[in-house]
Amino acid sequence: MKFYRSIKFKTLAGTLLLITILCAAFIRIIPDYSTSRGFAVVSIFGYNKYQQGYCLKENRILPREELYKRAIGQYLDYDLKLDQMIDDYRAYTYGSSWRSSYEIAYYELEGINLSNWFEIIKGYYNGNKTIENIFMDILKAKKTDPKKYLKINLNDMSAGFDRPIMFFDQDFFLKLDMDFILSDGRFANNYFLGYFLDEEDVRKYYEHKDPAYLHNVKFDNCGNIDYDLKKIYMDTREARGG
Repeated sequence: MKFYRSIKFKTLAGTLLLITILCAAFIRIIPDYSTSRGFAVVSIFGYNKYQQGYCLKENRILPREELYKRAIGQYLDYDLKLDQMIDDYRAYTYGSSWRSSYEIAYYELEGINLSNWFEIIKGYYNGNKTIENIFMDILKAKKTDPKKYLKINLNDMSAGFDRPIMFFDQDFFLKLDMDFILSDGRFANNYFLGYFLDEEDVRKYYEHKDPAYLHNVKFDNCGNIDYDLKKIYMDTREARGG
């Protein structure tokens, strides 16, 4: 009896060892940020295609401009969703006085472009007005989808918008034509243009920056970004704004 049990055990162990060896030889893991795990298990053939740049779900290599547009577009959507979730939590938990004074959204203005925005802001700004007052109350900004104005510049590896975009949560940020610094498989936020704008702020915005020293966002070959919305929300909802 012991002999047969020993044979069974050795057979099972051998089978498991064979399966392990085959898995190690023919199965690989690749990034897939569309899943909660952040990865996908694929065959060695799928792995080799991914290494060549293929989006396996679409069986094609996305043009670089399309790839960056997908990734940054997803980031813009997630960042907006995050701030809306935090605003709702803050209002529910601490009362309506904690809610953002304006609707959290991206905004645009008619008649303001990349050539004249700074002079227009300077013309309205004084010690009694904030940037929010100028854009939201005086110039009557309207909600927009920033993705329709998103432009990718592969020559200097940057991305931005072909018109000024305002993002308002508990803070205010102006987004221009060099809002993101691009590198292979990732991008980074540029210097933020916020409340008190002057020539020095604009100079810093347009200076070349090394993405290694900025907050980098990774993306996979299909343009899905490494952005755990739920985790970031739980980690930051008490600290953001207020």
